[in-house]
Amino acid sequence: MFFSRHRIVTILLIFSLSFVVRFAMLTRTSREQRLGTGEASRIANALVTKGQFADPYAVPTGPTAHTTPFFPVLLAGVYEVFGTGYRGNFVRCLLVISSYSLLYALYPTFASAFGFPIQAGLFAGFLSALLPTKRSAEVFRGWEEPYSALALAFLLYLTLQRTLSSRREVKSAILVGACWGAALYISFTLFAVFVGLALLDLARHRSLRVLRDVCVTSLALVAMISPWLLRNRVELQGWTLMRDNLGLELRYSNHDGAGPSSTLLNADPVSWDMHPSNSMREAQVVKDLGELNYNRRELHLALAWMSGHPGAFVRLSLKRFLYFWLGPPEHPFELVVTSCYTLLGFGGLAFVRKKVGPVQFRLWCAVLVFYPLLYYFVQYINRYRVPIDWMIWLSAGLLVSSVLERRAAARVQPE
Repeated sequence: MFFSRHRIVTILLIFSLSFVVRFAMLTRTSREQRLGTGEASRIANALVTKGQFADPYAVPTGPTAHTTPFFPVLLAGVYEVFGTGYRGNFVRCLLVISSYSLLYALYPTFASAFGFPIQAGLFAGFLSALLPTKRSAEVFRGWEEPYSALALAFLLYLTLQRTLSSRREVKSAILVGACWGAALYISFTLFAVFVGLALLDLARHRSLRVLRDVCVTSLALVAMISPWLLRNRVELQGWTLMRDNLGLELRYSNHDGAGPSSTLLNADPVSWDMHPSNSMREAQVVKDLGELNYNRRELHLALAWMSGHPGAFVRLSLKRFLYFWLGPPEHPFELVVTSCYTLLGFGGLAFVRKKVGPVQFRLWCAVLVFYPLLYYFVQYINRYRVPIDWMIWLSAGLLVSSVLERRAAARVQPE
């Protein structure tokens, strides 16, 4: 096959197709939409203008741990070179488009790395490039998600190679832990995957050697993220993990009248005004209380509402579950495409086990179970699924290619 023999050409074709489709979408957006919005852009502005990782909300609130450092620092580099105005933000949009395009272009490479047939990777790459299912997130609203997807693919590849090897050395456990720690600077949500894989390893082997490996890997991870933890302790006057906004997001998502999706906020002005990124009044409360104290208060209010309204909380969580896996009903194109490749991906898991391998099957299942757990409790945003979408696309591609192979084989069989 041409594509399997010319990998560089394949990567360039998928990248170019993806870039052209999304750049065409960018040309149809307004000048205002291309300007930096959201907490990451505000932090990047503060890094450039004040030299501080700070001020993510509607008014300056001081040092922050609202996001992990990778993406705001990356944006700050763009703003430092091109300015914080329109030109810098136009380049930011091009960076968003390029990062998604690179991710899709590497799907065939991911397929080969994990033992999938190249056809599965081509199916995943070309269709992802052609169909911008995440809409504006792939053009001007994206954050660190494509980089998180690349990091997760690398981490799972390390895990696969280590699992397939009969050797379990301490130095390799340290390396894996350090890599996981580095990835958490990109996205702290990957920590759920780390926990899931560690539990899977312990449950399957139940040996002191495996327990030692998990402990060594965990210690290496903690050592890797400790500079950021210490920075947060000093700057925020309290201990927190890589991010401190869990209380805010839970409260924002769970209250009287809350909807399951952020895309519905125009019909939910109460939620909109509860977020300090949108409300100057709420941002002033963050400034007065301090970011850590504010998030602790919000966490207490969110948990109180959940315990006091269990039925409403369960209904909201079920809706968010459906949104996460099938897409938002208010956007028919995204709903149809997302539902189709998700269902194909789940159907393809059986083929992953039979045709790719049991180790890959366990990796896929662990990630698909553990990664989205948090997102069932906070309002849906379509870019949240990007870090694991490549796995669903590859599984879907495997199912489609396997069915086509069976049909082709049936046609050539003699009567």
